[in-house]
Amino acid sequence: MILLDVGNTRAHLWGGEGVEHLPVDEAIARYHARHVHYINVNPYHADALSAIAGWHDLDADLHLPGDYPTMGVDRRALCLAHKEGIFIDAGSAITMDKVVKGHYQGGFILPGLSAYRRMYATISPVLDVPLESLPLDTLPVTTKGSINFGTIAPIIAIINTIRDTLPLYITGGDGQTIAGYCDDATYDDTLVFQGMKNALKRNKL
Repeated sequence: MILLDVGNTRAHLWGGEGVEHLPVDEAIARYHARHVHYINVNPYHADALSAIAGWHDLDADLHLPGDYPTMGVDRRALCLAHKEGIFIDAGSAITMDKVVKGHYQGGFILPGLSAYRRMYATISPVLDVPLESLPLDTLPVTTKGSINFGTIAPIIAIINTIRDTLPLYITGGDGQTIAGYCDDATYDDTLVFQGMKNALKRNKL
């Protein structure tokens, strides 16, 4: 069985071992003859995906008590990976969602780290600097450090505000960067697929 998560920029595939990241068209060409369960947040690819025989859209099978009608299917899948916790997907956007005893409590969306960098660059070319890891216990005294601090510190502060004593689960391309600033965080690039797998078991698919 192949599980496929089609995001805004790439397709992510998991067959039980490592996660494979491909352009969407390449993923379709390579796996069109396989049995695939997928989720998709990119409407541009919806028709092509639904036309493939043997591919099943899991959107309607991802039931998360307490969610709302327009909640992204990838966020629902992520929140189904474990019974409760704070679930963070740090990709092109950073989503944070809270689940307690299997019931969705709410969440929010921030720009992704790359979006913050592009935003700074539009203010001034001087502010177009790469993000790097730095301690958050002292204020920086350089432009690069100030931008890094201004990007990361508010994100970590929000996480700590909503976390309480819940476990923290993080995934996504920038997930390891965020996890590095959080105590007792679990980074796992298969979390969305674990949620999909749990839905498959629950619906006996």
